[in-house]
Amino acid sequence: MKKINLFLGLLAAVLLCLGFGVTAQAFHDGGVAHCDGCHTMHNSEDGKSIIEGGTVGVTGDSLTKGTDPSSTCLVCHEGTGYYHVLSPTATITNLTPGGDFQWLKKTFTWEVRGNPVTRKGESFGHNIIAADYGLVQDSVLEKAPGGEFQSAWLACSSCHDPHGKKVDKIGPIAESGSYGAQPTATTDVGNFRLLADIGYMPGPGVQYNVRPPIARTDTFRSAGESDTRHTDYGKGMSEWCATCHTKFLAGGKGEHKHPAANTATLGQGNIALNYNAYVATGDLSGSADDAYDQFVPFERQIDSTADLDETSSAGPNSSSNVMCLSCHRAHVSAFPNAGRWDFETEFLVDSHPKDSDAGAVAGDELASYYGSKVETRYNEVQRSLCNKCHIQD
Repeated sequence: MKKINLFLGLLAAVLLCLGFGVTAQAFHDGGVAHCDGCHTMHNSEDGKSIIEGGTVGVTGDSLTKGTDPSSTCLVCHEGTGYYHVLSPTATITNLTPGGDFQWLKKTFTWEVRGNPVTRKGESFGHNIIAADYGLVQDSVLEKAPGGEFQSAWLACSSCHDPHGKKVDKIGPIAESGSYGAQPTATTDVGNFRLLADIGYMPGPGVQYNVRPPIARTDTFRSAGESDTRHTDYGKGMSEWCATCHTKFLAGGKGEHKHPAANTATLGQGNIALNYNAYVATGDLSGSADDAYDQFVPFERQIDSTADLDETSSAGPNSSSNVMCLSCHRAHVSAFPNAGRWDFETEFLVDSHPKDSDAGAVAGDELASYYGSKVETRYNEVQRSLCNKCHIQD
């Protein structure tokens, strides 16, 4: 009996370490984490620096473990696995919804009719500044497209509040708000992905004036995004993104920009019907029950994460809406402008990067479409995924 009890005790300890225990918690838990996870008062323990490669007594900004805010985040978020956003080598390993910042470090070159074409990684998404990890300011864009936020300010903490502050709490934050947990009579849950709340200032003179979006992501901690394991979006994403990209909100005919907001519903022009019928170029045999495409997500106009389902493959209805993330990834992608697909090619099988491109490593081509081959997932003549809604192919 003692041997059995010892075994069960050891098994429980292992499961807790792996995160399978019933009460096991993530580092942030939807709110502020333990302070010395990110900060160090003296950067000294047993006469040595606790910062890898650091100097005793020398810390980063605000006594952080990294030189700057993003470097501090990447102390934990560089690596391979569900909550990592920067692969540790040139091989892309993180196929999570936001995208892998490693794409920013890549430059691809190939030939078109004998002429060289080059795409620089800094054009692939949000150029967060993380000096300790070789991520630098965008050298082309001085400001956020459509807004006044300065490229020199861009950090993980421009969008995510590392302290997890939430306005109008009904009690202390007890759980993450990313996986569908609900408030109780005495406790609250955090904002989705610790996104900044009203009053948070990502830079001088720039302030969030809307609540973070309603969304729910994969509770299975899967290795990569898919049609049945993904983020399910409720509402408010575009309004929140407009804090920095102000001029891109809403829009429509005569305003020279694509509508993207809670008001940009897919019932207009029968867009929802198009989405649900569209399977691939030339194939309109789809049904609403399994129409969801991970490369063309949408918001369901749902107010509570309890009513979202990150495993749902159901398509939109007429009240669903297009949002910024219908076409772009939140962090970065393999394509210009953080595109979910290559906007600059007629046939998606001709997308770049190719593994044969100068600057590419084996696996880049497959990783660019999250492990899918275009000709298998769709077909060899698949055109732009704008057609998922507009069917012009």
